[in-house]
Amino acid sequence: MIQIEVKRHKDTILAMQIKNHAGYDEKGKDLVCAGVSCIAIGALNAIDQNGDVCDLIMKEAYVSIDVKLPEDHDTQVMLEMLRIQLITMQEAYPSYIQYCEQEV
Repeated sequence: MIQIEVKRHKDTILAMQIKNHAGYDEKGKDLVCAGVSCIAIGALNAIDQNGDVCDLIMKEAYVSIDVKLPEDHDTQVMLEMLRIQLITMQEAYPSYIQYCEQEV
């Protein structure tokens, strides 16, 4: 199961982590993993183009975003878009994606 954890303070996203495989289908045919990966990679590319505002890590079955400049409006818009897309995927595939949000 893909696990998504978002840490936020009020309306500000501070960190996000996506890990594990969905297990929807065999490797190479797993549409849930492919969908989440495409969403995450697109967001990481956009955030990276925005400058040195986040620490970004991407490995096999693991994405980590730690926000260095939480007050940056553009970064928050991109992270909120990522969050909404991931929640949409979770709603479509609740047996394969777990979403958790933590107030810090």
